[in-house]
Amino acid sequence: MEMEYSLALALEDYLPVIFSLIGVWFIARTVYQLDRGLGMMAFAGLGLLAIGGVLKATWKLLMAINGTDIPLFSQALFPMIAPGFALISTAVYGYTRQLRGKPAIGWLWLVPVIVIALFVGGSALIASNGGPWRVPLIMLATIGNVALLLMLAVGAWRRNMRGIAVVFVVVLLVVIGMSQMASNVPQTIAVQWFEQIAQTLAQLAFCLSAWQLTQRMAQEAPVRRLAVGMASSS
Repeated sequence: MEMEYSLALALEDYLPVIFSLIGVWFIARTVYQLDRGLGMMAFAGLGLLAIGGVLKATWKLLMAINGTDIPLFSQALFPMIAPGFALISTAVYGYTRQLRGKPAIGWLWLVPVIVIALFVGGSALIASNGGPWRVPLIMLATIGNVALLLMLAVGAWRRNMRGIAVVFVVVLLVVIGMSQMASNVPQTIAVQWFEQIAQTLAQLAFCLSAWQLTQRMAQEAPVRRLAVGMASSS
């Protein structure tokens, strides 16, 4: 039996999606300014996150309005955000390498493509045997999200932005905690309100912190490009 969602609950579910996407957009834009290839990877990941998040929130909205259940909308979340986070975290890793003076990795695209293919293949294999096909995708989404937040936290810490680093760690703990809560706690309306508000506050904090961190990162990128240009001309 499907839960009866209120319209307010369904509409509120768009807020964490919006805040998360804005925060990731700040990151993708900053990566693109230094390396267009990595930037395109990050924007591709952002697009996948947008599709998955918006479809899931829209599914809840349709359920609240007239009870329309579109399984494709509700099931699209992890098939979209798993590769999305894999692409974004890889792009940020490549970006961080270049800012620290290490050479760009030309075949970096292959890494997330291979990893995504392996997890999707595992999901398809499980689905063909009637098992919980989401598990590999949930694992990939979790790994990618954790890697992204940890890299951002480390990046903020190294720039003496200690408060921002702590915020990224807190966001990580909230994301993990809410995921565990969704799996182990009966999903009443009250519980869903608590989870969504917690996620909304966490993603708002992520968005604001990403904005502040990427401002600092963007200031470093021109210096790095100048150093690379001087090294190549000498």
